Order: sequence, then structure tokens, then C-alpha cells
Amino acid sequence: MAKDIGISRRGLLCVAATGAAAIALASRASAANAEACFNPDALPAAQKSLRRSLGFQLASPDPARKCGGCAFFTAKPEGCGSCALLSGGPVTAASVCNSWAKRG
Repeated sequence: MAKDIGISRRGLLCVAATGAAAIALASRASAANAEACFNPDALPAAQKSLRRSLGFQLASPDPARKCGGCAFFTAKPEGCGSCALLSGGPVTAASVCNSWAKRG
């Protein structure tokens, strides 16, 4: 027998819509931050391929795992930096990839 937890379908849809809107805003903010550091569309094909292979994301979904806290990140002004794994390619402090390693 299912237990009623007091959440209506409408309430659940509102929560889902709010979450989706927050993700969309974060993605736009990350894209704007990236453009302040570098133009993702202007990167060479080799750099784009390397980013794909490492699972690079402009915005980290995990607040504890961001390029700014990675051992391979070198900080530069305005939240920008470079990544040793990306052959020194530009990244933002808010980005992340699958090879993230906590700075120790």
C-alpha cells in the first residue's frame, strides 16, 4: 500500500520546473564566464577533441569538484585559468572534467 507523502503532481512539477530553470541559468552564467576567459567556438579542433575525451563541462554539476580546486589548474585573473591536462588550454575556475583531482 502506497503511503501518501503529501506531494501533489502539481507540486512535483513546480519543483522540477524550478530545478530545470536553475540549471539553465547556471549554464548561461557558465557560458558567459567562459566567453570572458576564452571563446569555446574558436578553440582548435584538437583542443575540442581533447575536451570531449576528458568529459569537459563548462559548469560543474558538483560544487565540490571544480577546476578551481583541481591539481591541474593554474589560476589567472577573473576566474580564468589553464589546465595542464588540456595542454595548458583555457578553462574557467567553475569548469570540470572527468580527470579532476583534488588539489592537495
